Amino acid sequence: MRGRPVRRALLLAMVAAALAIALGGCGDSDSSGTGDKERDVRVLNEVLGRQLAVVAAYGQVLPNLHGADLAAARQFRAQEQEHVDSTTKTLRGIGGEADPPAETIEASDLKTRADNLEFLYEMESATIDAELNAVSRLTVDWPRPLIAAMAANQAQRLVLLRRALGATPLEAIPSAFETGETPAPETTPAK
Repeated sequence: MRGRPVRRALLLAMVAAALAIALGGCGDSDSSGTGDKERDVRVLNEVLGRQLAVVAAYGQVLPNLHGADLAAARQFRAQEQEHVDSTTKTLRGIGGEADPPAETIEASDLKTRADNLEFLYEMESATIDAELNAVSRLTVDWPRPLIAAMAANQAQRLVLLRRALGATPLEAIPSAFETGETPAPETTPAK
């Protein structure tokens, strides 16, 4: 007989919890709806602006590269274009428009192979930082893994650029948490 009052108490507690959750969802609709969407659109457009600037910067550097460096840089630019396309689709997926702020990455005064590779290294490092920052600012969950995967791709590029700059295989291994803050390795004479 004691079971019946306990079950009633549990049922009442569950109903009270459900009611509290339902009432907690009421209130200012702009605090979690339109405002968050606008913020996410702004964040993704910032990422898109950076990605477009990276694609353009690769276009400035490609004429200066040769052989394996040129082949890698072309691949990196193609991957970055895929990032642009995915970010644009993501913006549409959340109901936003692609309207990125203009960003320019100047590739000037690049005379040597090392200058060009160091420029690419710094650009990729800054892009990792921008994309990881964007992941932390997004309120919509589903774009986060996509942007994080883009940052991981950038980190993979850093490994290859480290090797091209003369780092040993062990020196080229990224840190456990690559944030884009690791400086380029000291360059060694061209191979």
